[in-house]
Amino acid sequence: MALMSRTNPASLGSYYQAFLSKNLIDRINETLKLNDLAQQVDLPKNIGSTSVKFFQFDTVPASTNVQTLTEGTPISTFREVGLNSVSVSLTQYGEAVKISDILSQTSLFDVLKEASNTLGEEAALKADDLSRDQLVTGTDVAGNATDKRYGQGIASFNTLSSTAAASAYLDAEDLLDSVTALKANKANPLNGQFTALVPPQVSRDLLRDTDFLNTVYRNPENKVGSLPKGTLGSFYGVRIVEHSNPFIEGTTAGTYDSAGSIYSTVVLGANAFGVVKIAGDSPMSPRMIVLQNADKSDPLNQTITAGYKAFYAAKLLNGKRAVVIKSKSRFA
Repeated sequence: MALMSRTNPASLGSYYQAFLSKNLIDRINETLKLNDLAQQVDLPKNIGSTSVKFFQFDTVPASTNVQTLTEGTPISTFREVGLNSVSVSLTQYGEAVKISDILSQTSLFDVLKEASNTLGEEAALKADDLSRDQLVTGTDVAGNATDKRYGQGIASFNTLSSTAAASAYLDAEDLLDSVTALKANKANPLNGQFTALVPPQVSRDLLRDTDFLNTVYRNPENKVGSLPKGTLGSFYGVRIVEHSNPFIEGTTAGTYDSAGSIYSTVVLGANAFGVVKIAGDSPMSPRMIVLQNADKSDPLNQTITAGYKAFYAAKLLNGKRAVVIKSKSRFA
């Protein structure tokens, strides 16, 4: 009987194949909360306009306007009521991906589904960017910007920029001062509370603040596990909510810099800003469009495209109904 030849296992290496797991690693998802707090307006279709006009009375109640009357003498000085307005023009946004027929038929994964999910998330992120930028850098119908405050009571952006994080982070007193400013401006709370949108780099500092912790977690409503996801609790009438898309600045005020160290926390009252889109079931309403049939431009149906378009705008409506706190973070 002939002996079977022996083969060194090391020589079989080229016959092994890598096992490919179809369990995808989760994508990095943004936590976007801002536009849930906006005044949302739909632009009706076919009205001959690509803009929306917001109005606001410029009258502020004051007892000094009340006159002393003389018996039998008609009043001759009349209170004036003014009205401010601003037109917000909508802009078209969109993006698309192209997937080949070979890839869609041979890939281990559902590439079209993944691409569609990514496009949807980027659409939401763009809408959030527009609102965020308006709150930090925009002006309202009267030409006013939001009230800007700085961590630890620092007086200006330049001073904040040159101050070490250990002396420039946001603390509980900064939040209290901001909601006090909103109340002094006669801003109304939204759904019973003001809302502070806090980036995680800033909430890290709040969660090391003894005054914040003692105030928040003494409230039975703020017990761990009883709060909505992303909500840290309520602090003196302010609901603290984490979000992951803050306005970040470097050394130039008002210029977004993803590598910067200055984070904006936005404290909102009702109707501080508005967002506008085309109303109803319109091709311009945000929605996904998938094309996967042959046509004159692709007679052999070699590609699938997926994309979206939206006709959209965001606008600061009243700068006195929002406060932006700029601060650094002790997060390393």
